[in-house]
Parts: sequence; structure tokens; C-alpha cells
Amino acid sequence: MSVPSNFKPRDNDELADDYNERGISYFNLAKYPEAIKEFTKAIKVIGNEPDYYFNRGLSYYSLKMLEQAIEDYKKSISLLPDHADYYNALGSAQEDLGELDDAEKSFSRAIELEKDVPDYYYNRGNVLWKKNKLEEALKDYDNAVRLNSMDQIFVYRRHELLVHMKRYQEALNDINRSIQLVPENYQYHLIKSELLEKMEKYNEALESLEEASRYVPDPEQLSQRKAMLLEKIK
Repeated sequence: MSVPSNFKPRDNDELADDYNERGISYFNLAKYPEAIKEFTKAIKVIGNEPDYYFNRGLSYYSLKMLEQAIEDYKKSISLLPDHADYYNALGSAQEDLGELDDAEKSFSRAIELEKDVPDYYYNRGNVLWKKNKLEEALKDYDNAVRLNSMDQIFVYRRHELLVHMKRYQEALNDINRSIQLVPENYQYHLIKSELLEKMEKYNEALESLEEASRYVPDPEQLSQRKAMLLEKIK
């Protein structure tokens, strides 16, 4: 059988890219073991492409194989040291592994490289809170909200920290903002009611509870709490 005259053998770049693309397809289908196999094939063909290690690291992370994920993230960083996403992913794995000091350093490096990504501040803020560096954590949440004030997660997380710090009025401002962003989230109304109760604003707490009843699947489940608030109002 003769080889066609227009036949062109596939080079290594093309072959590795095919493996990588298949790995991405498996990853998007949440078939992480299969994705790992494809990314590994790509790495065997071309061993100095940082994205291949990073993609495999994401797959390991999705399987909670944190040590393997960290190893791959560090390899991708060694090949491309100035990529902020690599440090952010590394920080997440280190945080989950309980390596909080290392995680803080990784998130800080991501922020040094890209100062306008709110998720990096949010992630470092979570680590700082775990390390009981509350004021520093609050500054990071402030930056996350400043960069994206429409993300309810950033606003709500700052609310949680403010409650923890017993800064209730500021926390109330944030839970109100969360409700503005997602008014149909009955949990936010319940949380607001609980916060107002802490502040001994029982009538307002009852009003928030009534608002929650508009969205909660079973309003009857709020009856006991409503009765407790009514007792305090008396």
C-alpha cells in the first residue's frame, strides 16, 4: 500500500494539542480520570508546556487529589512563572490541604501579578480569616467588592465576617445589598431577620421574616420563629 503523495506526518505539537483538547473535553464532562490520562499523554509528547500540567492539576484537584494537584501547579509555575491563575489555583489546593501560610503567599503572588481580579482578593481573604487576621481579611473582601460589586458572594462573605466581628450595622448594609442583588433568595431575608434580632430591632426582624415568607417553599416552617419574635415585641 503506497503512501499518498499529499500525506504529511503529524508533528509533536499537533499530537500533544489533540491529547490536550480531548482532556479538556473529558474535564468539561466531569470525567476527571479520563482527562488526567489525556493530559498525561500530552505531557509525554511535549514536557515543557505549562498548560498541560495546569490542566492535569485542575483534574487532580477536582478529584481531591491535592498533593498531585500541587505538584502539577508548581511544575506549570516553574515553566511560566508570571501566570497569575497558576498561583491562584495553587493557593486553593494549599488552602484545602491546610497549608495556610503557603496559600496566603500563593494568592498574594497572584495579586502582585494581576491586581484587578476580585477572586484573588476573595480567596486570600478566606485564608486570612482562617488565620484570624480579621482586619486584613476585611480589606481583601473590600477589594473584591470594589472590583465587582455585583457579585453577591463577595458581598455576602463580607457580611459574614462583619457579623463575626460584631460590626452589625455594616453587616446589615451588606445583607441589604445581597438582597438587592438576589431578592428572591429567602435565606438572605432570614439571615437579615436574625441579624436584626441580634441588634434588638424586633419589629424590623419580623418584617424581614414576613418578606422571607414570600419566597420560602413552605412558609409554615417560619411560624415558630415568628411566634418567638412576637413574644419579644410584647
